[in-house]
Amino acid sequence: MAVSHYGNLVRLLDLDSDFIIDLRYAREDNFTGKVVYDFKDCFIDFHTANQLIAAKDAAKKDGFRIKVWDAYRPVKAQQRFWDILPDNDFVAYPPDMDTITEFKNSHMNGQCVDVTLTDMDGNDIPMPSEFDDFTEKARLDCPETAGEARKNGEYLRDIMVAAGFTPYSGEWWHFYDHNTEPVRYSLDVPTKTQP
Repeated sequence: MAVSHYGNLVRLLDLDSDFIIDLRYAREDNFTGKVVYDFKDCFIDFHTANQLIAAKDAAKKDGFRIKVWDAYRPVKAQQRFWDILPDNDFVAYPPDMDTITEFKNSHMNGQCVDVTLTDMDGNDIPMPSEFDDFTEKARLDCPETAGEARKNGEYLRDIMVAAGFTPYSGEWWHFYDHNTEPVRYSLDVPTKTQP
């Protein structure tokens, strides 16, 4: 299968079709209660994708699959989040693309991911919390998290770290690719996606 590049971005399933793509912001069942993305394909930085493939391969050996909830996010979608929930404790303020000169590894350049684990049939397994949980349960070190949910969350963290990602302590599902040089944020999806 041909892999199309759009600057630093690629369509993840063009590189490896073994992922489960479930972009939560392309549906209404997310914290906003609205469809935020007007696309359903998962785009990601090419180097970040290769790290994610390494994590996926490790998970597969142990009987798990990786489900992707979010990867590349256009700046316009970040603006929509802010318009819906203008609270810097939960939503990052959208950057001013006319003045910004320094970029970070971010969803807005496809250099971080929100992921979870499933069994090999794609069924969800116990994890510390639901996606975008704004309580202490989002933290892997939450004292309330125990048993299989904690074990699975720690396993996900360990395979992602082994693949080169940096976990975010406030959200067990969120991982940065700090091994990749940050590039400019993208305003829109690189191409119209397939149905």
